[in-house]
Amino acid sequence: MTWWQDQRLGAASPPTEATEADRLVVPRISFPVPARLHPAADELEERTLAWLRDFDIIRSDADEAYLRHSTLGRTYAWMIPEGETERVLVATQFCIWATVQDDRYTEELGLGRKTTALASHLLACERIAENPHAPVSGPPIELAYRDLFARIEQIATPQQVLRIRKGMLHYCVGAAADAAYAAAGMVPPVAEYRRIRHLIAHLHHHFVLTEVAQGFEMPPDLLLDQQIRDLTDLAIQTIGLTNDVLGCPRDVRRRHVANLPMVLAHHDGCSVQEGIDLTAAEVARHTENFVLLSTNLRQRGIPVIDQYVRGLEEQIAGHLAWLHETGRYEIGL
Repeated sequence: MTWWQDQRLGAASPPTEATEADRLVVPRISFPVPARLHPAADELEERTLAWLRDFDIIRSDADEAYLRHSTLGRTYAWMIPEGETERVLVATQFCIWATVQDDRYTEELGLGRKTTALASHLLACERIAENPHAPVSGPPIELAYRDLFARIEQIATPQQVLRIRKGMLHYCVGAAADAAYAAAGMVPPVAEYRRIRHLIAHLHHHFVLTEVAQGFEMPPDLLLDQQIRDLTDLAIQTIGLTNDVLGCPRDVRRRHVANLPMVLAHHDGCSVQEGIDLTAAEVARHTENFVLLSTNLRQRGIPVIDQYVRGLEEQIAGHLAWLHETGRYEIGL
């Protein structure tokens, strides 16, 4: 039994060779829409880092060096390549907030079996999203979250604000489930991992942030349209599983089962390399289905649908471009 196939991860022996992760081969993943970078990319990154410093989320020079190496401030400069800079900035800051939240709360508290501390934090986040104007006296990450929601209420429509709140509720459910399995030292079943990944991807509300940044709004009847729902789900799965493939070697080195290839290896008895190949093939199928469905939707001739589809395409393409430039998933980081 290999270490990633043992549910009692804390009791398992680490890999004996430092080259285990280095031997993994990550297949090339592509998307037919070319990525574009927002012209204010450098400004977006610098202002996002300054915002983290203002809220004491950057705690040291090492924190800032890590975030700069990860180019997290450029994520949404890639994923929302056009739109008013101030509005794209909010999306970028939401993204980097989510990354810090995952690293310092969901992951650390889950692995540390401090689930009640995580529960308290997630409940505080829910309260903040519901009413960002109430007094908050929590850790810096909660104060920064309040700032984000207060600013969103100033620039988004009421419906968009409600959809962003709903997206964060999706995230909180996924984070709680993720931490519960981590605290128990268990790898979730494949179907449950897939749902957790879908929820913690932070994409339900980031798609709304594209609308806010680019000045359009999807009406409720179209959001409930089954083809629109299916396309949105395909975008989330494509982005989330692409992240799993490219981030897998780092997670293998960290001995942290946090991606679909390793979950498949654990439950299906395949190698991690086979899990990577299976997941990459799934991304290719999702991409093909996304292209077919987006073509069908564009044939309706409804401008707002075209804008929404284009926004999803740019998120997928931009995320892939960012993955190729970021240092966040380097082995050993």
